[in-house]
Amino acid sequence: MKKSIKILVSLISIFIIYALFFKINAASASLNVSSSQVEVGTPVNITVNINAASWEIHVSGPVTGNYSDTSSDGNNTNKKEPLSFTPSAAGTYTVKLSGNVTDGSSNDGTAVNVSDTKTITVTEKKVEQPSQPTQPTTPAVKDPTFTNTNKTMYTTSGCNLRSSWSTTSTATSVAAGTELTVTGVSTEKVNGYVWYRVNYNGTKYIANFLLTDQKPAEKPKEEENKDDEKKEDENKPKSTNKALKDLVIENYKLTPDFDPDVTKYTLEVGADVEKLDVSPITQDEKADAEVSGNTNLKVGNNTITVKVIAEDKTTRFYTITVTKTNKEEEENKTKLLLKQLEIKNATLTPNFSSDETNYTIAVSDPASIKAEDITAVAEDKDVEVQIALSDDSENNERVINIMLKKKDGEKELKGSYQIIVKKSSLSSIANIVNKKDNKIYYILGFIIGLLIVFIIIIIILLKKTSADEYDDYDVQDEDELDDNYDYSLKNAIDEANNEMVDDFNPEYDEMVENSSVKSQILNPKDYNVFKDSGDGVGVDDETKKYDFYGDDDFDAKTRKRGKHF
Repeated sequence: MKKSIKILVSLISIFIIYALFFKINAASASLNVSSSQVEVGTPVNITVNINAASWEIHVSGPVTGNYSDTSSDGNNTNKKEPLSFTPSAAGTYTVKLSGNVTDGSSNDGTAVNVSDTKTITVTEKKVEQPSQPTQPTTPAVKDPTFTNTNKTMYTTSGCNLRSSWSTTSTATSVAAGTELTVTGVSTEKVNGYVWYRVNYNGTKYIANFLLTDQKPAEKPKEEENKDDEKKEDENKPKSTNKALKDLVIENYKLTPDFDPDVTKYTLEVGADVEKLDVSPITQDEKADAEVSGNTNLKVGNNTITVKVIAEDKTTRFYTITVTKTNKEEEENKTKLLLKQLEIKNATLTPNFSSDETNYTIAVSDPASIKAEDITAVAEDKDVEVQIALSDDSENNERVINIMLKKKDGEKELKGSYQIIVKKSSLSSIANIVNKKDNKIYYILGFIIGLLIVFIIIIIILLKKTSADEYDDYDVQDEDELDDNYDYSLKNAIDEANNEMVDDFNPEYDEMVENSSVKSQILNPKDYNVFKDSGDGVGVDDETKKYDFYGDDDFDAKTRKRGKHF
């Protein structure tokens, strides 16, 4: 039994593998791109991969293409159609594939819809930054020599007293007119200056041009008050307010509306805009604002930055993302569009989209298409829609032109859609695959033959299993059956058969009634000892009697497997 199950499992496995093998060659169509992320100006190569016996494929996006053909022998064939484009602006580009393909391994000629989408992200080309020149090594400067002196001098303006003769040393700020006692003068210039050594809270140094012998005139009281006020202002804590009160773009409106606490905004401009006039207005008069990125706008996204510098020199940045459309996009905005396009009993390739204006359909008879079969509804109810159908061409193709018109003042807006009607190639496929010498028939014949052999083997195995079960049941020891069957009744019936009793003997009836296996004797379907010969011989369900006659009127029923009689 275990061996039979192993054989059955093996056959099922072979059948599944065979079925999968013939499914691998299903028709398909897909897109491949050389790279999904490139810089502006880098070519992108696109490959349309087709594996089918017949196909009608449409590619749309930054590149377009229509491919329709049938293999010569009706079997699947591989085709690769190359396309390419070079992006001129940063952004995201989407290439779409749609249409239908027919599998050569199927003889019903049914077309299957296919689709694929690839997205290419284009970034701005990186500009190589010039390397920083190597700074020349500053030559070492020796300490200057000072001659001793002792005179009083005054600072010409507010300046710094240095801790050494170097201009990078620690400084002490003093006001204009500060009186200093000069104790020494350098005998040579150091870093381009003659240095004075002075006494001011210790030894300090100051360049000679910052001192004078002339004592400054005393200031009037008003000027002194102003100086005092200035000092007070300098001593006051500086403002940290770095928010804008408003951000104005001439002739444009920000999205969202300006809010001092919102720092990011967007804006759209046309293809002819090269510069934007940005006017930031600070909340604090002592804060400053700087604008950058508002000139030389390029197609795509541009960033304008407004840097607000508070009085305490802290900063805040406001950014405006400006999207500049190209000319083609601007023209599309002025075109009239459809919101619905359908053709009775036909499928558009690609699927309808208001932005897609070119389609194909495949029908058995292009001449059967009529204007009333076409439903074209414009997005604007005021748009006039006109439908024109061409006559059949030599290759059984027709062209459906859908024109949209609308008056906008003195300007007339227009839009158009085009549908190419082709004769379906599915009928030619059906003819090819129905040829008697096509290998599909050999494949189908092999599969059917394999199934027949598989079914026969299962039937044989089931019969063998059933026979084994019966044989096991027959092998029982007679002693085991003594407890289940009435052998005295069997022997009496056998004796009656041998003596060919002519008349009914009530003695048998009584034996039947008293038997512990009465149910086996009285069930005419499974356990009758005699077959009914038509003269009342055998067990009667109503009387439950036995009638015995001669050899001509009855014969013994064949012993049933596993029973005594």
